[in-house]
Amino acid sequence: MSSSIYKINKPKYRDKLAAFDYDWTIVNPKEGKTLPINVNDWEWYHPSVPDKIKEYYDNGHMIVIFTNQSKEWKHKQIRIVSRALKIPIFTVIASKPNYKPKTNMFDVLFKNNTINKSESFFVGDALGRKIDFSDSDKVFADNIGIKCYSPEEIFFKEEKIIIPNILDNYFIYNESNPEIIIMVGYPGSGKSTIANYICNSDNYVSINSDDYKTTPKMLKKAKDYLLNKSSIIFDATNSSIKKRNEYITFAKKNNYYNIKCIHVSTPLSVSFKRNRLRKEEKQVPKIAYSVYTKHYQEPSSDEGFQLIKI
Repeated sequence: MSSSIYKINKPKYRDKLAAFDYDWTIVNPKEGKTLPINVNDWEWYHPSVPDKIKEYYDNGHMIVIFTNQSKEWKHKQIRIVSRALKIPIFTVIASKPNYKPKTNMFDVLFKNNTINKSESFFVGDALGRKIDFSDSDKVFADNIGIKCYSPEEIFFKEEKIIIPNILDNYFIYNESNPEIIIMVGYPGSGKSTIANYICNSDNYVSINSDDYKTTPKMLKKAKDYLLNKSSIIFDATNSSIKKRNEYITFAKKNNYYNIKCIHVSTPLSVSFKRNRLRKEEKQVPKIAYSVYTKHYQEPSSDEGFQLIKI
């Protein structure tokens, strides 16, 4: 069985190709889900997707979606999304024997037509990075002989995390009443940016799980700051009550009774996309998000701290 080709809005062949994978490149499931559940479960991977793809079309590129998403209901969804782009577009869906990185989709579409490979590219999320499930998109582009980019390189501009002004009122160091601050949030939610901002104040220190890896090591490091009565921030995901209680117990044992929790409530989808913008060596594997969600218990002041949700 060959690949299926859909022609939306009467597309024509051009010698420059801007080609895109589908899931986690053009769209992703709604509400932070990892997998879509029905034909209507989609949203743009980034708000800039429609305008950016149209920009490539207006600049003379032929727009194509190449995807392995061959389930019948996905065919319907992909056609809906293709129409929503409101430009002429070819959509090619591989049959299972012809999945990327095989080039059957490309070969079936172009047949005797040629492209200017130096001005053509493919965008996909399977690039063989630590966070990726495979390198099939990169190998697909290599097999065709065109450049390959990540969705973040094409659609994202660096997004500055905005620090709420309200934080300035909460964190004023008091030697007679130093604080323990527990961060909560997904990787990529902005926890470390906020923790570092607070540390601009005198005598606040941040202990980051990226540096110390485990809670016992973080608590051991915290002991170094007790003599100076520093206010200490524990910067980790801290998704469960049990995990947060370890820091609360440490605080009370060392006569720290001013305990605060900053819940950074950035959605999973946004946090994950920010993670993919990090340098590769600092990216967190996708499994970390599943672990966070599995163990997540919403922070509450009933746990014994002042809750600040941002």
